[in-house]
Formats: sequence, C-alpha cells, structure tokens
Amino acid sequence: MLNTVLAALGLATCIALAVHMALPDRLRRRVDAAFARLGDTLRAQIDRATGWRRRQRQTRAAALEAERVIRRARESAQSGRVEGEWDGNVYRPKSFEKPKKPH
Repeated sequence: MLNTVLAALGLATCIALAVHMALPDRLRRRVDAAFARLGDTLRAQIDRATGWRRRQRQTRAAALEAERVIRRARESAQSGRVEGEWDGNVYRPKSFEKPKKPH
C-alpha cells in the first residue's frame, strides 16, 4: 500500500515537472511566482499558528527588561540627585538657576 502511494506521488511529481519544462517561458515564470506566493502564504500561516508562544515569551521578557531599566534609572537618579524640581517629566536642578553673566 505504502509503496503504491509513494510510486504514485513520484509519478505525479515527474509528470508535473515535465509539464512545467514544456511551458512557454512567460507562463513558466507566472506559475513559479504563483507557487512562491502560495509558499509564502503557507509559511506565514504556519508561523502565525506556531509562533504565538514565542511572541508571548518575548513580550513578557521585554516588559521585564523595561521594568529593570526603569528601576535602575530611578535608583541612580535618587542616589546622586542634586537639589531641583520636576516640571512634568523634566528635572531641572537648582544649579541651572544661577544668574547669567553679561558679556
């Protein structure tokens, strides 16, 4: 049974390749492009079906890394902070309020 199926698949492949070689050049290029589009679509569907878990892990890892970076920035800002005030999300140290020297 398996031998018959494999032989039939091999024969069908040989016939398809022979027909493909007999096609005119323009039509052969169109058929090749259509099969390439079909392959890309199938590959995208498989990636979409199997890649959701990987994307979920990457999203979680990116969120954790962002939290670590924010925490590290806040801690370094707290340890070496000079006197100043926050204006929205901009920190303005009091040392910037020195009078300007006229030139």
